[in-house]
Parts: sequence; C-alpha cells; structure tokens
Amino acid sequence: MGGQEGWQICGEAKSGAEALALALQLQPDVVILDINMPGLSGLEALKAIRQRLPTTRAVVLTLHYSAELVREIKRVGGKGYVMKSDCDRDLVDAVAAVADGRVYFTQQPEEVAPRIPAITVPRPADLGSLTAREREAVRNIAQTMRKLL
Repeated sequence: MGGQEGWQICGEAKSGAEALALALQLQPDVVILDINMPGLSGLEALKAIRQRLPTTRAVVLTLHYSAELVREIKRVGGKGYVMKSDCDRDLVDAVAAVADGRVYFTQQPEEVAPRIPAITVPRPADLGSLTAREREAVRNIAQTMRKLL
C-alpha cells in the first residue's frame, strides 16, 4: 500500500494507545486500525480518535464478520471495514473510498455465498403407510441426528 501514488504511510502503532497518540501527533487523513489491538482496543482507539480528530477517517480490520461489530464500527465513526482475509483484495479500495469521503464495508459472507433454493419435500399423507423397514430406517436416522447435535 505504500506504493500508492499520493499516499504516505506516516506511522505504525503496536497498540491502541499508541495508535491514538500517533493519530493525535500526525493527524492523518485515514487511519487503519486492527479491532484486536493490545491494551486499548481498535474500537476504543477509533472512538477516541474520532472525538479528538473528527476529520480523520478510519478503516477497521478484523478476522471475523459480525453484523453487530459492523453496527458498532459505524456507531463510533468508522467509515470502512475489511476482513483480514480480504486485505490483499480490498484494503487499497477501502482506504481510497474512505479517503474520498465514501464508506467501504467488505462484502458480508451472505452477500458472496450463492443462494440455495428452498427444497420442498412432499410429506406422506399417512406415516403409517411406511413399511416396518422404512420406519426402522427413519428411526435410525433420527437417533443418529440426535447424537450429532
């Protein structure tokens, strides 16, 4: 990302407190915060940065998607969200979008997963119409399913 024309990496922090201190000192246009920073979390650092530097925008990195986490990032002022597994593909676009005043939230798993059509299985009108062997098979399947769950 350091090779992007017009971009300059001006600091790197190892903790949330250090990220906050550097942001206050350097006043960057965009910060990239890991959600799981030691000490002060990425979200806590984001909230503090946005309170003190309202024009600084933030992209948050995380390992896992969570709708609740996305809501919290938005609530504290985050303008971008990228899953770490998508950084190679999405981080530059996220920073560019956020720097340009837009928001960028990585695709959610349900958005990228193919839709599976609902399958309806006709139910027999009378379960008594099953043979003794078929009832035994259904019972075995049900017992196996209970053990697995």
